Amino acid sequence: MRWTSRLCLAVVAMAVPACADDAPFLNTDPASVIGKGEHAIQQWLSWAQGHTGESYNAFESLTEFDYGLSKRVQLSLTLAYDWDRTRSPGDAAATSSVVGVQGEAIFIVAATDKSPVGIAVAVDPAWNSSSRGIALRLLLTKYLGGFENVLNINFENAWDKNGVDGWTESGAVTVNYGLGYALDKHWTIALEAGNQFAFSRLVSDVDFDHAGHTVFLGPTVEYDCSLAVFTVGLQAQLPVASGGEVTRGYRDDAERWRAGFRITRAL
Repeated sequence: MRWTSRLCLAVVAMAVPACADDAPFLNTDPASVIGKGEHAIQQWLSWAQGHTGESYNAFESLTEFDYGLSKRVQLSLTLAYDWDRTRSPGDAAATSSVVGVQGEAIFIVAATDKSPVGIAVAVDPAWNSSSRGIALRLLLTKYLGGFENVLNINFENAWDKNGVDGWTESGAVTVNYGLGYALDKHWTIALEAGNQFAFSRLVSDVDFDHAGHTVFLGPTVEYDCSLAVFTVGLQAQLPVASGGEVTRGYRDDAERWRAGFRITRAL
């Protein structure tokens, strides 16, 4: 998610054609890229709320610039701002904010218009003053009976400064699935699910027996007009979590609710 609402308004105000978003999801990316030499901007805003036994709110702003290097390769640069506030009963609230930079490279292995299943791979590095991270992602897309099916399998690893012995490593494997249906040329509705397995380490030492397991599910709506593509979604944590601290089926350290909003435009 990105810098300020003023940038959002500025993006909408630009009098150029909208950049059509191929998948109406917030956390699931299709196996597609923009055309060679094309440019696009995406403004994301997201909010997460609720931890078991404590007050938790988090806000993220992302401003993403996309460039079509070729008909198979897309490069992206993202400016990120993260803010969160946590307050346990009887304790003072703890607040943090950080600015960072993210990158992305997507390579099409099999195009959706030439293969039964569209296949792409993506590499996503990230950096800020307190952490480093990288994600390797497999993107799959299948059109069937008027429905768009998109599946992502993400392998993620992060290193956070801990002030004691340097860095703490953590990892996760996340499976995101989206099912979308276009009502007409403007409106698309979708259902999106995310299933995350968290590990103490991913690159150097994977321990599947002690993986934390969290599931999110919720609807997404997208509107494509002549100015921009607007996408909004809401997801809830389902009470089926396992591993680590779990209360009544919910992970204590995972948000109960999360919402997202995105504006996409060609430049």
